[in-house]
Amino acid sequence: MTTSLILFDIDGTLLQSEKNLIPASTVEALQKLKEAGHELAIATGRALFLVDEQIRALPFDTFVTANGQHIMHQGEVIYENAIPKAVIERLIEKSHTRQQGIGLLSATRSGLTKYTDELAKSFNRVSIPIPEVIEDIHEQEAILQAWYFSADFQPLAEEFKEELRFVPWLDFGADIVPLNGSKAEGIKQLVNHLKEKPKRVIAFGDGYNDIEMLQLADIGVAMGNASDEVKAHADFVTKRIDEDGIYYACEQLGLF
Repeated sequence: MTTSLILFDIDGTLLQSEKNLIPASTVEALQKLKEAGHELAIATGRALFLVDEQIRALPFDTFVTANGQHIMHQGEVIYENAIPKAVIERLIEKSHTRQQGIGLLSATRSGLTKYTDELAKSFNRVSIPIPEVIEDIHEQEAILQAWYFSADFQPLAEEFKEELRFVPWLDFGADIVPLNGSKAEGIKQLVNHLKEKPKRVIAFGDGYNDIEMLQLADIGVAMGNASDEVKAHADFVTKRIDEDGIYYACEQLGLF
């Protein structure tokens, strides 16, 4: 059997976010993949500190986080791609002009520039605690990613098109990353770091921020609960997360 580097998104792929639950079939599939000799990795929009214990308890020792801006491999940080502080300062100013707060993430914590009701609804949808307001967090730590909590982000995205990428969530906001930032770029950095190069890269995802990762992979797997736009970029569309989608795909692809 050809061993592969297999990467998994978290929300909507490994984790049923609304239930904060990992299907038992997914846990079994990951154990079988590890026993088959595959290298397993997380590839998530979450920052490293937001990867909770039930994910860390699974057989992963590589974490591509903050949409590719931070990589930890076997306990060592091997890559970090921060947004320049001057760009963050302008982003804060422009978002406040639009009466919007933004979230700012480092590898170790997050903070909000302003609290809004719309912002609170966004966090409740993904079962992540609402961070505290820390207006100067960008003065204290390298910022890897920002969050924008409104669907009306296109004017801001146009204003920062030479410096930042706005990666939309399903319908209510966007991740903001450096112009050269993506899960795909993070995976390239990871593969370059590995002494033993994988024969194949396989990626599982469900969101817009997974599209480039699915395109990059030798086999891109979209979850059945993904949108049609995401599925269009996949080599294989599996069942939904709550229908044992990961286990089904691994069986169909002959990964164990």
